Amino acid sequence: MTRILVIDDDLELLQMIRLMLEQDGYEVFTTADGADGIAKTRQLQPDLVILDLMMPEVDGFQVLQAIRNDPIVSDTPVLVLTARAQPVDREAALAARADDYLAKPVSHKELRDRIRELLNRRRRAGEAGHVVLFLGLRGGTGTTTLAVNTALALARSGPTVLWDASLNSGHAGLHLRLAPRSSWLDWWESGRSPVELENYLMAHPSGLRLLPAPLVPPTGMLDETQVGPTLDLLRERFVFVVVDGPATLLPIGLAFCRLADALFLVMSPEVGALQTTVMTLRALQGVGISMERVQVVLNHAAGPGTLTPQAIERALGRPLLLTIPFDPHQATALVQGTPLILSHPSGPVASAVQRLVGQIVSAVRPL
Repeated sequence: MTRILVIDDDLELLQMIRLMLEQDGYEVFTTADGADGIAKTRQLQPDLVILDLMMPEVDGFQVLQAIRNDPIVSDTPVLVLTARAQPVDREAALAARADDYLAKPVSHKELRDRIRELLNRRRRAGEAGHVVLFLGLRGGTGTTTLAVNTALALARSGPTVLWDASLNSGHAGLHLRLAPRSSWLDWWESGRSPVELENYLMAHPSGLRLLPAPLVPPTGMLDETQVGPTLDLLRERFVFVVVDGPATLLPIGLAFCRLADALFLVMSPEVGALQTTVMTLRALQGVGISMERVQVVLNHAAGPGTLTPQAIERALGRPLLLTIPFDPHQATALVQGTPLILSHPSGPVASAVQRLVGQIVSAVRPL
């Protein structure tokens, strides 16, 4: 979860900012003392510091200087938020190497937008985000369940968004106990403004963001011309972009397959799912998708009367990346809107998901 440290001697303002930022899905730390702010910056190594200038004893300029002179935290983005609103004050703050400046009072939207821009600016200085696609062309394989749990686990390693790319009333919001009022399709139809994208992202208490699916299926043809620019924007803003893919290949499904960094085909251990997986692999190979990016995950394994992993591997002619056991708690997790990675973190499903996440993170941040 993204960490933000707020340093301001106004206790009422501290509490207000904490509530606003927690509502946006951030982990927030506060202090009313400049010296303690310096210590907390080094201790917590936050993703962003919001700093007041006018504080007794150790003021904001001294805090900023200490941060910039500390090699451990010197590159931490600092947003100055102060009652000193004259142009000369802004120039002084920027000259002291603050990253941005806002004058009090400030609206929730303005503060949120500036924070997002600073975090995005820092992220763009490094590598673009990693796109992970979960695809299941046969219903009942648990693709959404796996995508949601994986996204929640990845959110612990960096800013993560889950794009529910279902074309008709996706269920990711249900898994997360979120009630979407708008969707990625609404954003596309409104003109796909990068600034407005934030208004279509929902915040989960874990810090995960959700780009919900439309309630009504689109009437026009959707393809790479819409998918590509959207993924580019999400890559800029998030370290991990998890896509719960549409249950189709042509043409929007193939667009996701071409643009994803990693593609996980999800299947259940039954004959129909095996046949669908075999045909999907052939189709992907036939249109030039690199098989190095494609892995098969067996979900709900070891249920009664199901195919064994060994039999599935023989039929596919390739090894399974991961086998995820059947868990009877999944039905309760869906009803409660609390995925197994949160409700049963030591259970077999959570353990398997953590292994998958370990491979994804290693691919993004190799040792």
